[in-house]
Amino acid sequence: MDYLYKRQSTGKLMVFLFEGDKARPVKGATVTITGNNQSITLQTDESGQTQTVTLPAIDPYSEYSASVTAEGYAPVNLHGIQVFPNASGIQEIQLTPIRQGIYRPTEEYTISPHNLTTPDPNKETVNPLNIPEPPQTGQTRPNGPPVGLLIPEYIIVHCGAPNDRSAPNHRVKYTDYLTKVASAEIFSNWNKEALIANILCINSYALNKIFTQYYEGFDVTCLIQFDQKYDPRQTTYKEIIEVVDTIFNQYIKHPDPNLKQPFYAEFRANPQRRCIFGQNKSQLLALQGKKHLDIIKHFYEECYRPMAVTSTAGVIFQGRPTAPPATILKEGSRGSDVREIQVFLHQISNKYPSIPKLQVDGNFQKRTKEAVEAFQKVFFLPQSGEVDFRTWYKISNLYYSILEYRDIHESKTYL
Repeated sequence: MDYLYKRQSTGKLMVFLFEGDKARPVKGATVTITGNNQSITLQTDESGQTQTVTLPAIDPYSEYSASVTAEGYAPVNLHGIQVFPNASGIQEIQLTPIRQGIYRPTEEYTISPHNLTTPDPNKETVNPLNIPEPPQTGQTRPNGPPVGLLIPEYIIVHCGAPNDRSAPNHRVKYTDYLTKVASAEIFSNWNKEALIANILCINSYALNKIFTQYYEGFDVTCLIQFDQKYDPRQTTYKEIIEVVDTIFNQYIKHPDPNLKQPFYAEFRANPQRRCIFGQNKSQLLALQGKKHLDIIKHFYEECYRPMAVTSTAGVIFQGRPTAPPATILKEGSRGSDVREIQVFLHQISNKYPSIPKLQVDGNFQKRTKEAVEAFQKVFFLPQSGEVDFRTWYKISNLYYSILEYRDIHESKTYL
């Protein structure tokens, strides 16, 4: 029996509890994972994370539930957690703080089935060549010229039909949006080239909707009948996070050189007409050895050419275009960029104590490297101890989330 169990396909799962946009991890919470004859009780560490557990997982995925209790927070039951064979799942759960002595019933949530296990929606087909440019193209610096397409800090997601004004809008960190859409739209255990091709389509689609100002009052809907599937509680995966962190600032260039908008990269699981990206077939092409750009060209270039991938002009934080350091920061680096990263890490370490305190002096020494490595470990980055573009972006993103959360929810002063 032990031999049979060892040969059974498995996947991994870790649960991550926090307030806000990961602005405050919830430590010491009890998490019980159940399903498929499993019942495992775990505790969250000082980063709000449980240890990673290995669970039985059949193709395409197995479903589990998690029950969460934490002092000072409303209890949560989350069902439909998706664990894929040979993939590492991360179930993020944002908890609701409650005052001492106040009763709040258990919050019940269910993640809907993965998009590839349901029929393709009856969705209107749009010709990418007929989408007009917005009245004013490009995003501008304060008191400065247009700087081209920039990655927003947030995307506004409308959880309802476009004309349903009673449906709520959610302000979502842009890379969190990409990660959860990708986790809901494609299988995390696919070939990496298929993941890259699909995530480039997802990003291009979202940036097209933002850039062309397709909707009034929000950027995209969360419904597959109109846009891409977004569920705020969607299980995410290290394999997808790695790709998103690497290419979130890249998109498919519009084939018309006179148009600045990103390509409207329409896709389906199994499209019934040509020139629409096929998600399932993209995996078959990747297994045949095709690279991500060749996969994209396979679907689109029959109708739209040339197909190319390009990078955005930059990113936005706090409503302003923000430039990353000009070079990778590492031991021996000096200057204002190092000092800024030290300030950011110092603030983050107030919430995530596994990140060591460091001296803010503009010198990248051993202690700074250790703090960077600790941050990278918590947030699923390669533990190089160096600040490259994706590490810089993730540090900056969390730093501004903490500041925003502090301003809204906390009254005490931070150094």
